[in-house]
Amino acid sequence: CDYASQVYGPLSRLGRFPDNNSEDFVVKNHYLNTYEGLVELESRLPDFVTQPRIRPPKPKVTTTKAGFLKRAARMDHELAEVHKAILDKKNRVLEPKKVLRFLQRKALPQPRLPTPTLEMSSNEEEDIEMAVIYLQKLLRGRAIQNMMFEGKEKRLELIQELRTSHALQEDDRLLKKAEKQVTLALQRQRNLHEHKVSLVENHLAGLEGRALADMFDFLSKELVRLQEERRIHAFAMLAERQRRMREAEESGRRQVEQRRLREEDQIFKEVIKVHQSTVTSYLEDIILNTEENTAEEQARAEIEKMAKEINDIAYEMESRRTQLQSEEIVAELVYSFLIPEVQKDYVKEKVKNAQRKHILAAHQIIHSHTEDMVNKDFVEQQQDEAVSDTDELPKGETQK
Repeated sequence: CDYASQVYGPLSRLGRFPDNNSEDFVVKNHYLNTYEGLVELESRLPDFVTQPRIRPPKPKVTTTKAGFLKRAARMDHELAEVHKAILDKKNRVLEPKKVLRFLQRKALPQPRLPTPTLEMSSNEEEDIEMAVIYLQKLLRGRAIQNMMFEGKEKRLELIQELRTSHALQEDDRLLKKAEKQVTLALQRQRNLHEHKVSLVENHLAGLEGRALADMFDFLSKELVRLQEERRIHAFAMLAERQRRMREAEESGRRQVEQRRLREEDQIFKEVIKVHQSTVTSYLEDIILNTEENTAEEQARAEIEKMAKEINDIAYEMESRRTQLQSEEIVAELVYSFLIPEVQKDYVKEKVKNAQRKHILAAHQIIHSHTEDMVNKDFVEQQQDEAVSDTDELPKGETQK
């Protein structure tokens, strides 16, 4: 059912040559391969094949029997005149009009041709016209006969050769027949030999075709395999390159994501720490405020209690006190307000003078260690910068 299969359309590259037996379809007929057959075939042909009748072409008649122009001829004449007028008008160069200085004569148009009229003819004139037409036919026939005679004279040798071939004697005919038999035998032998040679050549060509077809098939498949292998290798290289690029991009995105996660974790920790410190400070403030309020309330209660007691004692002492006792109380109050402040300032000055030497020694020690640390940090920073510069240089420059 597949019209593209080997059954319907065998391929030559697979060792199949459909035209090997093409000679089987050659027409081998007695009437076409032999002289007698050709003569017999020619004798059976009709007369109009061997003796053609040549008819001269009739001239184109543009007039009717009465002598009038036909409508088609008149239309052709009018169309030719119109075409000629259009061409003249197209090719004519317009001359610039000159200014008239004198009067010019205007040409009158030509008068129209008179209209033809039909004159009735008699029977004698019609007979004369028919005789003239018959005479013209005879003249044309004679001209054709002369042309045929000239052609016969030109081919006279060929005609004589054909006539002599039929007028041979009986012996000559037998000799010709024997020669013909020998020629036919040789021709038959030669055809047989050519047929054998053609069979051998076809067989050898089939073997060679099969070998060449197998070889070309193998080479074509090998070429296709190599092309596919190269194409697959190119695809693999492209895929590997794309994979590496994607891995590099993914690693970059992963590093960015990890750094962002670390930042978010650190931010979360700081926020939690701030929240915890805020809560702690809030609780501490609440506790301190509570303690202060409680202590203040207790202190106020005790102060009020002590103030009441002191007021009672003072009212009682005031009721019992004399002038001398009042003066002593005033003196003690003044002593208790002034003397402690003076003693306090003296003690502060004494402590400050005692601590000054220790502070000076501490300052000297701190400043000496600070300068050493600054110098050490500066040297380490310069070494780190030198190491980073050497790492950034190419391999060849670091070796130099």
